[in-house]
Amino acid sequence: MRQAMEREEDARLAPYALRSSEATRRHPLEDDGRAFDYRTAYQRDRDRIVYSRAFRRLRHKAIAGILPAYEDHRRNRLTHTLEVTQVARTIGRALRLNEDLIEAVALGHDLGQPPFGPAGVQAIDDLLAGRRDGRGGPGLGDRGGFSPAWQGLRVVDLLEKRYEHPGLNLTDPTREGIVKAGSAPHAPESAPEGLRLGNPPLFEAQVVALAIRLASALHDLDDALQAGTAGLSEVEKLGAIRELKRKLGARYPRGGGRFAAANAIHRGLTHLLVTGAILASQANLSRWASAGKIASSKGFRDRRDDAVSGREIAWPKGGEALVAELEGFLAARLRRGEAERVVGRGRRVVLGLFAAYFADPALLDDHVLFRMKEVAGVRYFRDLSREHRERDAKAYRADHRYTRLLADHLAAMTDGYALAEHARLTEMGAVPIPSLEQLRREDQP
Repeated sequence: MRQAMEREEDARLAPYALRSSEATRRHPLEDDGRAFDYRTAYQRDRDRIVYSRAFRRLRHKAIAGILPAYEDHRRNRLTHTLEVTQVARTIGRALRLNEDLIEAVALGHDLGQPPFGPAGVQAIDDLLAGRRDGRGGPGLGDRGGFSPAWQGLRVVDLLEKRYEHPGLNLTDPTREGIVKAGSAPHAPESAPEGLRLGNPPLFEAQVVALAIRLASALHDLDDALQAGTAGLSEVEKLGAIRELKRKLGARYPRGGGRFAAANAIHRGLTHLLVTGAILASQANLSRWASAGKIASSKGFRDRRDDAVSGREIAWPKGGEALVAELEGFLAARLRRGEAERVVGRGRRVVLGLFAAYFADPALLDDHVLFRMKEVAGVRYFRDLSREHRERDAKAYRADHRYTRLLADHLAAMTDGYALAEHARLTEMGAVPIPSLEQLRREDQP
């Protein structure tokens, strides 16, 4: 059945689309006694992502700030991911690209996102780049920084535990797409196996990257209008809305209140920007294939590493400016007033948790201590006597692997769990704790 699906896929897709039959993985697939093989390689990737614990946790992570305890309508990381996936699949299908690969990359693109959105990202990056220690003192020194895209690769390659091998064993194009669809400024010291790091993203990953920007801008605008944090009159001054009103003419709602207008704007902008992306990208891909004489999937394989620029999937002329203006408006709106206080709270929680765990490993969950035992070859921390615990805590603080494990643990947390854990440690007196400068002095022989 899988082979028949691959033949149908090969006949349907454009020459420059990636084929499931050519996908590679780092580990052999598990047999598990299956009698039938009814999924293509990228469909299997999609299913593995959806069943992962990291994917389930997305519903309790905010896109920005802190997710309210009781909020029925505001988007979260999971709804964002689903909207990105829907937009990306629509564009990919119209361009005759591999829709299953696009779906897998889109579903996995946010798996490395920490709690509290950009505030959590900045806090962990400050810690791992050596700018902060969680208490305002000198940092740890550069430990490689933090990028949600590279953290997502750590999740699917290493941190998820469902098989005998580490990670989910996704195909290399899906892994590469997860990194390249997002912004990944911090490359690891050693290049992960199977990734084309020196090459631009291929077309499926480009589609997801565009869909991330489009869906993010549209759902943030919709949330702001629905909640009343952005006024309809100021939104209607934006270039994208003026263009929408021009195209709709009398069909643009003039009455019915804020909700009717917000719904019409969301529907209309989605259609306008998705259509523009499809038409412009179709023209770009046609010119690209014609210039490179790409007429078959083999011809594409032979040329893809030196012929793809990474800019083939794009909006038409003027579309980029409309989206950028919308993004700038939303960024300014989200930085104001209560949002700033919420962001500050999330940042303090992440920094405080790191500082507490760094000072006393006994505060950590068992699974983190077991991982330290596994990666560093040390004894399980809770099996040690009090005297030996103090000695090993010093060794943990000097070990870069421990710092990275703490970053993994913090990035995996949901908003609610991070807040509850911070409250628990504060009640215990573990937060606030000594600064790193004090710990360094105490750790001197």
